[in-house]
Amino acid sequence: MSAGRSTLRVGVVGCGGIARSHGRAYTANPRVELVAAHDVNPASAKGFAEEFGAVACDSLADLVAQDVQLVSVCTPPGTHTATTAALLELGVSVLLEKPPTVNLADMDLIAQAEAASTGSVYVVFQHRHGSGAERAHRLLADGSLGTPRVAVCETLWYRPESYFDPEWRGNWAGEGGGPTLGHGIHQIDLLLHLMGEWTTLNATAARIARPVEFEDVATATVTFANGALASVVTSLLSPREVSRIRIDTTAGTLEVEHLYGYSDADWSWFPLPGADRVAANGSDPELAGGNSAGGDGVTDVWTASAGADRPSQHAAQIDELVDDLLAGRPHATTLASTRPTMEFVTALYASALGGTSITRSDLTPDLEFYRSLDGGLPAHQVSARLGSARSAPA
Repeated sequence: MSAGRSTLRVGVVGCGGIARSHGRAYTANPRVELVAAHDVNPASAKGFAEEFGAVACDSLADLVAQDVQLVSVCTPPGTHTATTAALLELGVSVLLEKPPTVNLADMDLIAQAEAASTGSVYVVFQHRHGSGAERAHRLLADGSLGTPRVAVCETLWYRPESYFDPEWRGNWAGEGGGPTLGHGIHQIDLLLHLMGEWTTLNATAARIARPVEFEDVATATVTFANGALASVVTSLLSPREVSRIRIDTTAGTLEVEHLYGYSDADWSWFPLPGADRVAANGSDPELAGGNSAGGDGVTDVWTASAGADRPSQHAAQIDELVDDLLAGRPHATTLASTRPTMEFVTALYASALGGTSITRSDLTPDLEFYRSLDGGLPAHQVSARLGSARSAPA
């Protein structure tokens, strides 16, 4: 798109909190000029523009007229489709905040708009782009870390009732879905990025304590194409917050534990213990030494693969995207590459609200959940499945 340029001119649409992460990443990159901002609230656009040295624009057309090649869309999820389609029609590329859309139907509409445009769509899943995940993806793909057998994916966060005060939060119309879509999606995406194609999903979701239209807790059991199983838990009711993925393979255990972003220090690899140590498993740990270390002298391929530490912040993906665009080469995290993640989210809601197992082949346009994550069910049926939030301290 921009091969031959020395700098990339960018704009931002939607100037709330997450837009600042984009703004900081762009302005820290010497190959980027952040030139324009737009928001439905002119005061928000003006404040953002003043903070980052850009021009506040009254419309998308005005923003694109500032000769931008890339636009970050940081608006509420329910507006992503219309905003992205309009920018594609104007001929610019889009970096779309997660979740990319609130349903598969909208994702396919954006894909159609992308096919008809000179622009392209990329999605913010920055946890794919930290150095730890890039190492893990490479070493799992080439078999160096063995074959995955069991995995655990947890997004255990805490959001008080006041978090849902903005009118677009806490409802299907504004957010499109609950914490599975808006919070757990980062860890879910990274799990799928590392584990590969999923095939079948069984889920349970509940509305336990928050005054929302959707779940505040969800669990799922997932089967992958290679036969591996994973459990996925997402919560907004967990005071000690943690984000964690653990993958047990035929060669050891890979784990990352962090909160909103990891560095290399947050990853660990426990090689498969040797035969003598495995034989002692289940013995009194005070006598046998326990299962406290692995490897028994085997070369630690994880440690040997370490390079420069790149934390999984927005800058990790944005810097890579800028380099790719200016070099005229493809960027990995395209709209199409993130569809399996949205399929997973869709399947979780379809399973939890429909009370049945879901396979990827079920996710056709004939499925009501393809168009809406509540499946078009009336509120009382959703409540019957999820329960009603009970009065409790926030």
